Amino acid sequence: MSVQQYLYPLLAYFLGSIPFGLIFSELFGSGGLREKGSKNIGSTNVLRTQGKLLGAMTLVCDFSKAFIPCYFFDVGDLVCNLLILVAPTIGHMFPIWLKFKGGKGVATFLGTIGAISWAVLLGAGLIWGAVFAACRISSVSCLIAVSSSLLIYRYIQNDIFVMSALLFLVILIFVKHKDNLIRLHNNQEKRL
Repeated sequence: MSVQQYLYPLLAYFLGSIPFGLIFSELFGSGGLREKGSKNIGSTNVLRTQGKLLGAMTLVCDFSKAFIPCYFFDVGDLVCNLLILVAPTIGHMFPIWLKFKGGKGVATFLGTIGAISWAVLLGAGLIWGAVFAACRISSVSCLIAVSSSLLIYRYIQNDIFVMSALLFLVILIFVKHKDNLIRLHNNQEKRL
């Protein structure tokens, strides 16, 4: 892998680290996103604290900032391509602009999944919808959807290297949802 090829994962990281929720909150909402609700920069907290429109805009942009590099950046090198797959979600979770304190990574992870396989994304989306309709708890539906995407991917494509990269991201997503899991255990997680 050449030095120039490393620029693609780096660019994917910087795209992923753009805090759209925070930007939209400050430009078009009431601001103070990191002091409201869950204090998270992701689309769920934007939805809860800034309204449906800004929540939807954040969701689309957080999805797109992973989809675009993962879909278009193919440098023909396995290691570099795997770094490109994980970089946007890591950028969202640990953005350099926010002292590495970012979101939980679900929308960017789904953007990565969408770039790899629309069938896997569709399957995960249907599972998310079914679980959310049943419980109305965002964290539960998100965690089940990202976990199930691994099983769907294994059934449809089953590339062990890509599977390993996705598993790494799912583990990070669960770690970032630590507080949600504690609230779920204590039956204190809020419903939408």
